[in-house]
Amino acid sequence: MNRNKQALGPDFLVVGAPRAGTSWLYAVLRQHPSLWLAPVKELHYFDKPVRTRTWFDPYERRRVRPIKLDSWYLSYLLGKRSDEWYAKLFAKAKLRGLLAGEATPDYAVLATDVFKRIELMNPNVRLILVMRDPIDRSWSALNNAAKKGRANLSDINTAIQWARLEGPKARSTYIHSIERLERVFPNDQIHYCFFDDLATRPAPFVDGVLSFLGVDSIDAQLLSSAPINAVAKGRPVPFEFAREMAKDFLPSVCDLCKRFDGAPHTWRARYEELLKTDLQEFVVPSLPSDR
Repeated sequence: MNRNKQALGPDFLVVGAPRAGTSWLYAVLRQHPSLWLAPVKELHYFDKPVRTRTWFDPYERRRVRPIKLDSWYLSYLLGKRSDEWYAKLFAKAKLRGLLAGEATPDYAVLATDVFKRIELMNPNVRLILVMRDPIDRSWSALNNAAKKGRANLSDINTAIQWARLEGPKARSTYIHSIERLERVFPNDQIHYCFFDDLATRPAPFVDGVLSFLGVDSIDAQLLSSAPINAVAKGRPVPFEFAREMAKDFLPSVCDLCKRFDGAPHTWRARYEELLKTDLQEFVVPSLPSDR
């Protein structure tokens, strides 16, 4: 890999995971004077080649801010989709000396060959993956899909079947995303972090992201006060849903525990508690360094 090649396209990407606080992180990073993020969150260039382009960022719409139909939006709306078109979306910001990026959390499930396309465009691109408890992420995604009429919450078995579909399940199986990322990019170009820390210690969480990007910390008062994934607020995860999802995700969470401290160990303890009546029949991978 030629990492001295001229870098085109974004300097950094928030690649996931969906329903893991990426809209909040996007809003915070946009306030940093050394960073520039695409005015439209979720460009979906690499995962949805024929995606219909929207006029606005849904997060900005919630803030009721007017749309500036400037040259960037005209290029975004009217330009022919191609690698050159995509790269030009970041060009002006980079010429101003800013680090330019975008946030499309569905990039977490990109295939290895697509990550290789990204690497060819910019071998030095930095990637940020935020992980959330897979059960909670699945429940939040299900509620979001139901809100949009794409899923049914009226029956728990139907809800579980939806969460077990290939797409929703893949977005919570982070170890597979990590494996694909690391086939292409060196570890020092990937920042792994956890929704648990974002929700409980937002300032240190953001400081970690900014340090990874190589820019100064942000004033804590500028941290967004927007709700973090509030779609499922007031709808606690049903026990049966959590228990069934724990069966699916416990092995991959155990794999995460081999790599990370903190949040994955909390998830694992929760899942084992949910499954304690079945653990004699449910094979759990052993950990070499359990705490």
